[in-house]
Amino acid sequence: MNEAVLHHLFLEWAIMRDGAGVWRAIGRIPISASDLDGLLESLTVADPDAVRRALSLLTEDG
Repeated sequence: MNEAVLHHLFLEWAIMRDGAGVWRAIGRIPISASDLDGLLESLTVADPDAVRRALSLLTEDG
């Protein structure tokens, strides 16, 4: 999954990968994780509604 897809799925979050390969999401709170799975887990805790919307979009597009 690339950053453009993440931006589409999580509109209210600024999501990026820094030069060291750390994933970062800036929204209500800042989140960082060493891998994408960890970032998504943290997003689920921080903003479960956004994750539900993202899953809904993926289901519609799939």
